[in-house]
Amino acid sequence: MNKPNKMFEKNITLSEYETVKKILIKHDVLHKDIDKLDDPILMEDLYMHFQEEMPYGIQKARTGDPDEYIYNKLEDLGLPLGEQQL
Repeated sequence: MNKPNKMFEKNITLSEYETVKKILIKHDVLHKDIDKLDDPILMEDLYMHFQEEMPYGIQKARTGDPDEYIYNKLEDLGLPLGEQQL
């Protein structure tokens, strides 16, 4: 049975999916568990990508955690985090 594609369920553009996927591949973390994404340079690249849509209070860590925002966005994108390719 085919799983519905999360990317299209949430109206996420293919270019955003591909851009974030390229960032994860660049840092060799595409198939790592989300809780293993703790490299500061990786998080900086992801922060820069999501910064424009991230609320100001979260950007400044006043009303939320930027890392948590990024983790939530990665999950929303439906990237294969924590999944091994066969």
